[in-house]
Amino acid sequence: MKTYKSANIRNVAFAGHNHSGKTTLVEALLFKSGAVTKMGSIYKGDTVCDHDPEEQKRKISLNTSLAYMEWKDTKINIIDTPGQFDFIGGMSEGIRAAETVVITVSAKEGVQIGTIKAYNEAVKQKKAVVFVVTKSDDTEAKFDKTLADIKLQFGGTVCNFTDRAALSELIAETDENLMEKFFGGEEFTDEEIAKGQQRGLSQGILAPVVSVPAVDGDEVEALLNMIANAFPSPVDVDGEPLSDGKKVKYDESAKGMSAFVFKTIADPFVGKMSLVKIVTGSLGAKTEPTNARTGEVERFGKLLVVKGKNQEDLTEAFAGDIVTITKLDAITGDALYTAGATEYNFAQIEFPPAVFFKAIAAKGKGDEAKISGAIKRICEEDPVLNYVNNTETRQRVIGGLGDQHLEVAITKMKTKFGVDVELSEPIIAYRETIRKKVTGVEGTHKKQSGGAGQYGKVVMDFEPHTEDELVFEEKIVGGTVSKQFFPAVEKGLRESILHGAVAGYPVVRIKATLTDGKMHPVDSKEVAFIQAAKLAFKAGMKNASPCLLEPILSMKILVGNDSTGDVMGVVNKRRGAVLGTTPVGNNMTEVTAEMPQSETMDFALVILQMTKGLGSFTQEFARYETLPPNLENEVIKNAPKYEHGE
Repeated sequence: MKTYKSANIRNVAFAGHNHSGKTTLVEALLFKSGAVTKMGSIYKGDTVCDHDPEEQKRKISLNTSLAYMEWKDTKINIIDTPGQFDFIGGMSEGIRAAETVVITVSAKEGVQIGTIKAYNEAVKQKKAVVFVVTKSDDTEAKFDKTLADIKLQFGGTVCNFTDRAALSELIAETDENLMEKFFGGEEFTDEEIAKGQQRGLSQGILAPVVSVPAVDGDEVEALLNMIANAFPSPVDVDGEPLSDGKKVKYDESAKGMSAFVFKTIADPFVGKMSLVKIVTGSLGAKTEPTNARTGEVERFGKLLVVKGKNQEDLTEAFAGDIVTITKLDAITGDALYTAGATEYNFAQIEFPPAVFFKAIAAKGKGDEAKISGAIKRICEEDPVLNYVNNTETRQRVIGGLGDQHLEVAITKMKTKFGVDVELSEPIIAYRETIRKKVTGVEGTHKKQSGGAGQYGKVVMDFEPHTEDELVFEEKIVGGTVSKQFFPAVEKGLRESILHGAVAGYPVVRIKATLTDGKMHPVDSKEVAFIQAAKLAFKAGMKNASPCLLEPILSMKILVGNDSTGDVMGVVNKRRGAVLGTTPVGNNMTEVTAEMPQSETMDFALVILQMTKGLGSFTQEFARYETLPPNLENEVIKNAPKYEHGE
């Protein structure tokens, strides 16, 4: 295809609430521009951007998808992002690669949670924002109310594109000469309007609202003209953010090429596909860039431009353009550069943390060996997914944003890599401890039946301690146990604390003191004192009022002000404690709380439902606390057998 210079490129991300018309609008733009010969439908499953089988089945966008069109000597790169909350990580990466974010708002439903999330992400990343009101030809549409809601929700930069007087006033703020002309009562020319819009968009002064009532109307062509004439190009914005807060300007004439990977796709046939945005210089099909993270030279397969699932070879692309590269070893967030280029440390994309976890296991024994590789590929494609092989619980645990997120992940593992898995509740890593001191606990190991004998006797005290690690001391008087056996006693204790007396969980916060014992001049050996210590530990635990400890999580929950009370009520009902609330602006409140891990397993789903998708939270381990006695029996009953050493 034709190669475009930076000034003639427009990178536009489409975002918004689920079913607000994003993908249909993109399809209309592709059709009107001649990029496709037939307009597809999400209901028929034949749109350009929703080409994944799961998207076609569910009738929603699940992945960040690319398409391009050419209009008036301008290349328009379209980045269609998911609107469903479980897949909001795709919105973050898609917006990162754009200069402008088009937020679709249905005239039937008006401003929704997805609208707010898309706007907040665009503002956070300092991107230009344009609202497109869709479905305003519907009999249930309320365009005027929708426009008023957008203005009320998002402030004074919002302006109806067809209201020329209000538009002119905002455009005048972008340039001193235009300001003088405006106050002089002169009309702006169409070119001044377009250039003023471009400056206003890139400066965040202007957030126009346009209406596209029907996907086959003249408004689609008007939007194409607006994108080509008024949307900022890569050279019109401040540049690409670096990790130190600075920015680097897009510059096609720079010596050497620099670029970053903003999306990775795991393709079982092509291999890894990397979506890359070029920042400086140009990238050719034969370029061999260096990966800044690994320091290795990358020899990739093909340089492509894609339109949904369709691919076209590309010989060269310039700064500001978006390309697809096959068979790169790079992952999302990696920087690429060639000789002569500055090795920029680009800011990483901020993805939401995983908050909904399930244990994952292969359904068939033959898939066990393949499961780790498949999970690795899926996690490369979706950095929000979190995978841990928990050696303590002997479970593989995968985390995401919700049940749909994990459902889609395991479906992809099966369809893309042939690994069939199932999800279950993850095992909670409880702990055990003691609540009182016991003294003079004996442990004697004696073996004298045939061959060399074994003999060791210890007398020990056990007491609660503040340290999680075992504290071992010896207070032997008179040499009843030789110093050479002290390490053996400690070793026996350290092996014992791996499995407690209540439910077989690891033991913490315990101090053991060796006070006395007995040796045999011939039969005393290290193994004998290891076993003697284990016997003493077992007896001491049973008599020292043992109990279970449960993990407590520290949480920061971000919710709308109108949901704060409900969320606090849920925390309290789940044996949690609200530590404080902090207003954070935009009618949002941060609730700081603590809650037992066992009460948080479905918390992501509860918050999603309670806040209609607006709420979010982060969590991290805080400490262990005593499990209430009335809950111990259930934990003991469900404790995994291997924890008991069975």
